[in-house]
Amino acid sequence: LFAFILVLGIVVDDAIIIAESAYAETERHGYTLASIVEGARRVALPATFGVLTTIMAFLPLLFQGGRTAPLAAAVSWVVIACLAFSLLESKLILPSHLAMMRASHGGDGGPAQWAGDKLKRFVERVYVPFLARAVDHRWTTLAAFLAVLVLMAGMVSGGWVRVAYFPELEDDLLTARVQLRDGAPEQLTTGIVRQMEAALRKVDDDLRAEFDADGSAIRHMSGWISGDRSGHFTVTLTPADERPEEVTPKVIEQRWREEMGEIAGARQLVISSGTQLGGGSHVGFRLSGQDYGQLEAAADWLETQFRSYDGLYEIQSSTTAGPEEIKLSIKPEAEALGVTLADLAGQVRQAFFGAEAQRIQRGNSEVRVMVRYPRGERRLIGNLEHMWIRLPDGRELPFSAVADYALQPGYTAIQRVAGRRTVEVTANADLTRVDPGTIVTDIRENMLPQLLARYPEVQLGDGRSALDQVASQNEMLQGFAVALLGIYMLMAVPLKSYMQPFIIMTVIPFGLIGAVIGHLIVGVTMNAISLLGFYALTGVVVNDSLILVHSINRRVSEGASVREAVLESGARRFRPILLTSLTTFFGLAPIVLERSVHAQLVIPMAVSLAFGILFATFITLLLVPCVYTMVENLKGMLGRLRGAPPRPAAAA
Repeated sequence: LFAFILVLGIVVDDAIIIAESAYAETERHGYTLASIVEGARRVALPATFGVLTTIMAFLPLLFQGGRTAPLAAAVSWVVIACLAFSLLESKLILPSHLAMMRASHGGDGGPAQWAGDKLKRFVERVYVPFLARAVDHRWTTLAAFLAVLVLMAGMVSGGWVRVAYFPELEDDLLTARVQLRDGAPEQLTTGIVRQMEAALRKVDDDLRAEFDADGSAIRHMSGWISGDRSGHFTVTLTPADERPEEVTPKVIEQRWREEMGEIAGARQLVISSGTQLGGGSHVGFRLSGQDYGQLEAAADWLETQFRSYDGLYEIQSSTTAGPEEIKLSIKPEAEALGVTLADLAGQVRQAFFGAEAQRIQRGNSEVRVMVRYPRGERRLIGNLEHMWIRLPDGRELPFSAVADYALQPGYTAIQRVAGRRTVEVTANADLTRVDPGTIVTDIRENMLPQLLARYPEVQLGDGRSALDQVASQNEMLQGFAVALLGIYMLMAVPLKSYMQPFIIMTVIPFGLIGAVIGHLIVGVTMNAISLLGFYALTGVVVNDSLILVHSINRRVSEGASVREAVLESGARRFRPILLTSLTTFFGLAPIVLERSVHAQLVIPMAVSLAFGILFATFITLLLVPCVYTMVENLKGMLGRLRGAPPRPAAAA
């Protein structure tokens, strides 16, 4: 559905170009079939290749991998199919319809005539003189646009525009999971689940009183305990239109977490009002090394640093420390008597766990008879200290004469990556308050050097989410390179030039300026879905520039100077360029302005396209003519150096 809405504004671009060219031809030579055919024929070639460049931009998305692949493929199939059929419609069916219409040239004073006159006056009195000054000072114009490009890059890197590569998809469903430390009694888990339920009900009551809501924000709630000593919650909220606008799933999630606070005995508490498309946490680092003591200490230190950042929550490490265990060690004098660690461990096991003495068959079952110390003599550590150890020669000595013991944390699991023990420290971020990328950069620059100095045997690596992000970005960059190459090759055909496609493609990086400004204006976080919008923007923004450059080439071939051709073509193509940009922008505006939960996934892509197209309009109408003039001047200079005859050039 989003793809159909997305393509609404794009699919009419070539139709507008064809219709506007036909209209301009009928204004000069009368409303006849020949004029309409000539107008359509004049721009048929660049308009066709303009659609093909858009298709080329979406084509690599069909082969995109990762978690954004389903969305990218669904959108691409619809857009490619619609654009392919629009080629047939705009080149054959649209001219047929135009031929059956009659234009009103009487100046009836209607709104359309008034708007057309105002636009024509604006082109003649404002745009053309401004374009002439921009062309005459083309290097200054280029420098101004480059300065804006650098400014936008600084805004992104400086955190003015929030960036989180994997988007978080909000839904009217909350989930929570609390994981207790190993060995925790079941009664504690049950008590914590009841505590979570009470906390959620209090949050609901507080929100209802705060926003004077008629009903509860909670429709259904279910909680249960699993066998691994973890409690689970699933909460279904009432639809968004049945609760106050301020009571969003994110607000309920944050209030619930604050109400719960720190839970004694809990290893992990995760409350989520949505799903992160890429999985994993927003911020994470992977520590590795052979000394597990240093790893744990480094992980604890890093956790403490994470807590100093406002906006980070659910800070945790992957250490799986369980209840304390007893570590036995043989004394040297006992080893001299022939006692081994295996002997010691076996006797301690038999004393406290038991040794199988007999099996008795009872019906279809076997009953094992275990011999061990009485219950009262195997409940305390003092019982271990008072047991006797049998030597290989049959003698018995007190435990304290044979062995030592020490209490230390036990581990239910030890993670290894490439053979090295690994601990991952992660945290989630409130994307409305902080930029995860900025936090990661600050930690890398200011804190990790201290960590590595404190714990020299620990090595640092990126967390799972960061590794997934790098892999996804590399794949996107490869697809983007393929799209750029395909767009260049397609534009080289109608232009019959290897240099002019580069002139047109100068629009692409500047179109990204509009996309960044759009995210800043709308207040949307830039993410992987935004990059899909940048993809699509690449093919769309070059269409108008292709038409403009093709028109300039035609005027130059007719004998006009480069400056005259640039100014005349700019004035002639101003209206269709403006209309194609506005139709695309307003076609995407309903998605940009949509506030429903389910639209949040596609809004970043719509913002990238809508505002990128809008800004690219100014690039096409101002920068492309300037760059075209620069290239022609350079070609003229090279030609004069080679002794070639001069060609019409731009007046300085």
